[in-house]
Amino acid sequence: MSRILAIVNPVAGRGAAARAWAQLRTLYGWDSAQTERPGHARELAASTAGVYERVVVVGGDGTASEVANGLAHSPTAMALIPAGTGNDLAVNLGIPRDPVRAANLAATGCARSIDLGHIQTAAGTSYFVNIAGFGFDAEVAWRVNRLPKFGGGTLPYIGGVLQTLWQFRSPGMRLTLDNTVIDEPIFLAAVANCASYGGGMRIAPSAQPDDGLFEVCVVKDLNRLEVLRLLPSLYTGGHVRHRAVQIIRCASVSVDASARVLCQADGELVGELPARFAIQAGALQCVTPTRPG
Repeated sequence: MSRILAIVNPVAGRGAAARAWAQLRTLYGWDSAQTERPGHARELAASTAGVYERVVVVGGDGTASEVANGLAHSPTAMALIPAGTGNDLAVNLGIPRDPVRAANLAATGCARSIDLGHIQTAAGTSYFVNIAGFGFDAEVAWRVNRLPKFGGGTLPYIGGVLQTLWQFRSPGMRLTLDNTVIDEPIFLAAVANCASYGGGMRIAPSAQPDDGLFEVCVVKDLNRLEVLRLLPSLYTGGHVRHRAVQIIRCASVSVDASARVLCQADGELVGELPARFAIQAGALQCVTPTRPG
């Protein structure tokens, strides 16, 4: 197999990925390809799975998710150079923020197996590498993806939260998490392979991407004031002590709802409920430090 292919999303991070690659391409003799449209990174990765030893993502969480979908269950490893808006996956995996340090790890680090989540809705199926969810967080993702990218990290997500909060009502849902059943109004549920999303919100603070289980954060019905009070604690993981929050570790989740409810996977809308989530243990080879940081 050829050694390394870089897949570069030139618009990620408001051009941060293009700037990072301009710096790195003179330092490394990697083959490269640039994405041209949504879904292109997945196509590029799928066409090179088994051809290259590793594929280096130069972009953000969305690009990494596409590449993970293309490389799932293949011997080709994914590596990350974080250059997107939030870069939650890179943080969760302990990837250095500095492009040169991340590139050195991508080139010389060891690959290991991590889990992928699999989601199935009426719209289709896909994998996710970080966090999927339904309810309020999927509505927020819908809005964030339509907001101007004036800021990185947390700011777009906070804007989406505040916009969504005044309109959202918790629908009745029935969740089956392995052998646990929850049947009541649900504000949101995050099905987590890793700990944080939304620019640093530690929604599932104990989630590990290599333990063969999801950590599911179920938030039951809350009023607007309770949501605003709870929001700051998401950045420390302190929300898990709130009376409306339940954390469940499981390998599968099935869910239906009494109203239209959106689903997101790695920040992208993937359909509506009903949905089924299943862990795919060790489905992706990924270059990381010895353990996630």
